[in-house]
Amino acid sequence: MKFIASILIILSLLPIQAQTKIKFEEVDHDFGEIREENGFAQHTFRFINEGDNPIRITNVKASCGCTTPGWTKEEVMPGDSGFVMARYNPRNRPGKFRKSLKITASDAASNQTLYIQGFVKPKPESPEKQFPVIIGDFRLASRTLNFGKINTEKPITKSFDIYNNSDSLTRLSSDSFFPKHLTAELSPPTLKPGEVGKLNLTYYPIKKNDFGFVSDNIRLSDGEGRGISVVAIVEEYFPEMTAEELDQAPKLALSDRVFDFEEVTQGNIIEAVFELSNVGKEELEFRAIKSSCDCVTYEFKSKALKKGRSRQLKVTFDTSDLRGNQYKSLTIYSNDPVNPTQIITLKGKVEK
Repeated sequence: MKFIASILIILSLLPIQAQTKIKFEEVDHDFGEIREENGFAQHTFRFINEGDNPIRITNVKASCGCTTPGWTKEEVMPGDSGFVMARYNPRNRPGKFRKSLKITASDAASNQTLYIQGFVKPKPESPEKQFPVIIGDFRLASRTLNFGKINTEKPITKSFDIYNNSDSLTRLSSDSFFPKHLTAELSPPTLKPGEVGKLNLTYYPIKKNDFGFVSDNIRLSDGEGRGISVVAIVEEYFPEMTAEELDQAPKLALSDRVFDFEEVTQGNIIEAVFELSNVGKEELEFRAIKSSCDCVTYEFKSKALKKGRSRQLKVTFDTSDLRGNQYKSLTIYSNDPVNPTQIITLKGKVEK
């Protein structure tokens, strides 16, 4: 009994939670999707004074300058209604938003926060801004069409937006040029003036027969000036292998992965030798060796290594046009299924 009595005494000493006198129909409004070009989005929150005395909203503070508040300035009598208005400016604010409006009232218990939210769909850009590159009768967003990382498992198709910049129906010209490992089609096949379509490029990595960073030029029409670059990083595809298969596979081992030449004077020629070994049980085949800079060249005569064999990779680094801290690399691509891509780094400092 003493315990219960103590609890009752403690509860009696706690402050009674004040009840708000302002009752809003809603406290969180979702505009959904709004278009930037349509300008301001506005919503009105309505409330009722459920108290016994008049009440006044003295201030409404928005969490962002993009939101302009408005509210009933006069006192709201018991049983009467008032409002808080939120006006959101979507200009230069694409994407999702969520903003708050903090209400200060003459009755502190009625202070509360309202919210607005939504998604701003950006204003469409002009064709000149969206597609700044002119290619014959077409416009593209970029002169470089990037496939990113792809592998040799299968052909890859990627679509790029293309705009008909002419005053007539336009299709891919018979003068277009694509290398054997690239094919293209226009979707739809014929574009109306001012219409945006898709240039669907299909890349055949097996036909390209190269690895690492690769670049090709294509042409959509005759006499268009500069061509378009199609770039990709090609890696070899390896199907899932069992532990036994991996044990029998080729395996590339490097004598060293980093060559630190410390400090040299500008114009010096740096030479380094790395030993490449096949420590696996099947023949190791070299797909490609790619340098990160024209200043780094190499000499390597073998295209394959039988198990247990090694060969020297001779690397030359010309510092003539360089200065400061340097990090250059050679990337070796092989049929080692565990580590098909291995990197050798040359680093140091070139002083003038």
